[in-house]
Amino acid sequence: MIRGLSMWTLPLSTPQKIGVIFYGLVVGVCTALVTSAALCLLGVAISLFAQDTQLIHLGESQPWLPIAGLEYGFFLGIVLGVIVGWKVCASGLRN
Repeated sequence: MIRGLSMWTLPLSTPQKIGVIFYGLVVGVCTALVTSAALCLLGVAISLFAQDTQLIHLGESQPWLPIAGLEYGFFLGIVLGVIVGWKVCASGLRN
């Protein structure tokens, strides 16, 4: 029983630390990509809704709405990705 508890108190080795940092970077990049894709799909949905119902008059910006969602979603995703990556790295490296 003491042997199992001592596993939790051992410091992380260098390869484990590198793995935690790499995992944090991967999670941050995936967060940025998923945020960008979600806002692109939201732009497509709003554009199709506006086209079908004629309740929203977007004019000439209607075809550009998914691209704008993709662009602004990527900037938002970078910020969220940095925050998520930092939290993952901090919790993984904490002893």
